[in-house]
Amino acid sequence: MTDLSPDGGALSPPPSTLSRQRLARGSSAQSALSQPFSGQMLLTLQIASRRAHLAELETGMIAACEAAALGTRSRTSATIERKHWGRTTWHRYLAAAMRLEATYGPRMRRLRREIGQLERLQTLLTAS
Repeated sequence: MTDLSPDGGALSPPPSTLSRQRLARGSSAQSALSQPFSGQMLLTLQIASRRAHLAELETGMIAACEAAALGTRSRTSATIERKHWGRTTWHRYLAAAMRLEATYGPRMRRLRREIGQLERLQTLLTAS
């Protein structure tokens, strides 16, 4: 059966399974050398990406908790004011944190789990 390309020309048939297996075995060392990133570098990039996303989620959750704790008051120096927060403000902050856990918690736990898995994989790759 001949497949047609988008411009109407004929495409060559895909290689057989045996041919693909031979190509994969024979070129594995070659393909590893031609890859622009090493496995170690890819893992490092994946870990950094997940850490950045986790930091964004944490920042978002903290901002939402501060907004709930401070209400309509000015939030220009909220982090500096924390040492001056009263018991009521802290209760509002913690109540917001407990309420927002359902929104932020699962994603944050998943990212932490993935970071741990990638770090273990990176350690194994380094050790071998």
